[in-house]
Amino acid sequence: MKHEIKNWLRSKKAVIGIGATALLITTGVFQHKLNVKISNISYLKSNLATCFSRVNQSYTAKVIGDANSMYLETGFMKTTEECLSEVNTFSQEVFASSAVKLGQALNALISDIHWFHERVEESSSSFSDKDAEVILSNLSDRFEKLEMKYDNVDGELISKEGSISLSKSNLTIFLITLCFIAPLLLLWDFAQRRTLEQRNKYAEDEARKRMESTEAIAHNEVATIIKDALEQNKLVYCSKLFTQYHTLSALNPLKEDSTRIQAMVTPENLTEQAIDDIWNQSESDDSLVLSAEGETRVEEESYSGAVAQIDKSLTKVVNHLSNKLLAEGVIIDLDIAEDLTVRGEDEALEQVVYNVIMNAVKNCQQNDETGRVSISAKRVGTSVIINLTDSGLGFSKDFLSAVNGLADLDEHMPLSLQISRELLEDAGGDISFENTYRAGEVCGSKVQIVMRSAEAQSKRVASVQSGTKKEILEAMKQQTI
Repeated sequence: MKHEIKNWLRSKKAVIGIGATALLITTGVFQHKLNVKISNISYLKSNLATCFSRVNQSYTAKVIGDANSMYLETGFMKTTEECLSEVNTFSQEVFASSAVKLGQALNALISDIHWFHERVEESSSSFSDKDAEVILSNLSDRFEKLEMKYDNVDGELISKEGSISLSKSNLTIFLITLCFIAPLLLLWDFAQRRTLEQRNKYAEDEARKRMESTEAIAHNEVATIIKDALEQNKLVYCSKLFTQYHTLSALNPLKEDSTRIQAMVTPENLTEQAIDDIWNQSESDDSLVLSAEGETRVEEESYSGAVAQIDKSLTKVVNHLSNKLLAEGVIIDLDIAEDLTVRGEDEALEQVVYNVIMNAVKNCQQNDETGRVSISAKRVGTSVIINLTDSGLGFSKDFLSAVNGLADLDEHMPLSLQISRELLEDAGGDISFENTYRAGEVCGSKVQIVMRSAEAQSKRVASVQSGTKKEILEAMKQQTI
């Protein structure tokens, strides 16, 4: 796992470097914004303290009874309220809607200060000493509440400033980390390039020594030098190609007469044993090539299970349905290759064929023309293909959609065909359905059954002959004609 992570980082270091640079720039921008916000909060706190100190001056002048003090003038108190209004406006610009609690507390403070100024002005016009004492007592209580609200607003500002300062500290740490990562990536890339240059230089020295050496050439030694040089420069496919070529070259060294190749024509003087030897040598060479590519030849296992005969099963089903076919006026044609056997039970194959033929007869019944069902069977490679076509109305669109997985199979496929499909799948076979067309119109349907042949296949060379390329091409042309 550690090695995989290291390889991934090595291959993605350029992307990581670009990402680190982008994060570095983004972090710097965010840090600048936080610095501006902290500066604005400090400015806000300072202005709020100045405004509240003016309120305190008015209250002090009222308490000491200095009726002629400028702090009790209406203009001074209005200026104080304008100062608080500017503080509130600036607070909304700085925090917008991110500090609802602070905005509510500040608005409440400004409202109470306005009420406090009104009470101060009312008490200044009173001529009763007793009334003045009562009003002064009320003003003292009110001012204490103002101080509490001011402390609340100031506390909110301090809390905001602390939170932003913490974010700034974290960003600073992240910024410092990125400042270290970017140079480290550059150093890592430089070290890798330096190491690759040294390894390439070592490979060049080894190749030069090998060329200057008077000793006999060792194929394995030369192959190792070239392969290592290709792999360390990440030319993996070139390395694999060289390995395959070198393996074949070591097995079949080139002769002087390199224009002679082998053709599939048997000379009279070549024995059957010699042909088998050539085939075995070819199989051995193929195995070596597959081994060099990291692949393995898969040999097909011999089959020892139940075997069903195609011609026997089809003939039995057709004979069983002969009376029904005659009554329905359906003509059936058989074109079956001899000695075809498939893997599976005779009963299962007969059931499948019976269901498919009955479905074809049903399709033909819906057509006014004379019904015709054609059945053919042949072997293709390791498979046996049975084609059954009819001249009926064909399959419906819903049926074909269900077969292709686009609709509910249980709803649109008859139960008999579902059973046939399951029987074939159990035997390792398959079944497909399609319509046949003539002049763009549906003229019938086709069912194709594919099953695995039970006959063993043996591979061997039929014939071998040497000849020039021109001679072989001419011989192949004559065989084609």
